Amino acid sequence: MNNNRRSNRALRAGKSHMMQILIGAAVVVIGIGVVTTMMKSGKTKQNEAEALKKMKGIGEALSAYLSDNNGEFPLEDAPGKDTWLNAAKPEAEKVWYNALPMQMGDTPVADLGDDPAAQFYQKSYPLFLPGADYPPNKKKGKPYFAFGFNSSLQVKGEDGSERPANLAGIQFPDRTVAFLERGVKKAEETSKLQGGSDGGPKANAKNFVGRYNGKGHIVFIDGHVEMFTFEQLTDPMGKPDNGGEANVYWTGDPDKIPN
Repeated sequence: MNNNRRSNRALRAGKSHMMQILIGAAVVVIGIGVVTTMMKSGKTKQNEAEALKKMKGIGEALSAYLSDNNGEFPLEDAPGKDTWLNAAKPEAEKVWYNALPMQMGDTPVADLGDDPAAQFYQKSYPLFLPGADYPPNKKKGKPYFAFGFNSSLQVKGEDGSERPANLAGIQFPDRTVAFLERGVKKAEETSKLQGGSDGGPKANAKNFVGRYNGKGHIVFIDGHVEMFTFEQLTDPMGKPDNGGEANVYWTGDPDKIPN
């Protein structure tokens, strides 16, 4: 009988010890989860702050460019595919990704050299956003833009050619979109209504993404920056909501339907 008692005590002690181990392991797992969540949250906030700085910088450069060019906007894109070669062509000189970095005293995409990706995808470059999910295996092949020029501002001439818009045609500069954060690949989309996340230099509301807990940055024509969700900027079909509850316009003329 004594042997049975000792055996039962040992069994209970063993179970108690095992329970302590399991509780300890659970605490460690929970702790790791909390630390990981905190680290991700801290990284998101850091990326958000860096993006805000970059977007403010591009907004200030746009304001200075408009002042220096009689209110004429830079072009939204260059003819042809969005490649390093096309970005370096003379006809791309007035495209925003060349004109605005030069306005900032930085290097335009056209002048990044024989290995442009090495500079373009650096944290210090004014067009690079560290929070964007750039395609790791493809990013050296062309410039992927994590924010783009509002394509609804571009003006088409009678011959169908694209011409830069002018500030004189913008009725609400403080509420009209100039630049917006855009997706660089499909994995960044959070809604089935989003699309066109190809990292192009121009964008519309459908391409807008929220990298920072569902929100992303919009640069307005007057240079200031605000944050929105995709749903705040679009109607139930995912199309640009000109005016709307957010009081955001995509076209210089509020009555013009944005693309």
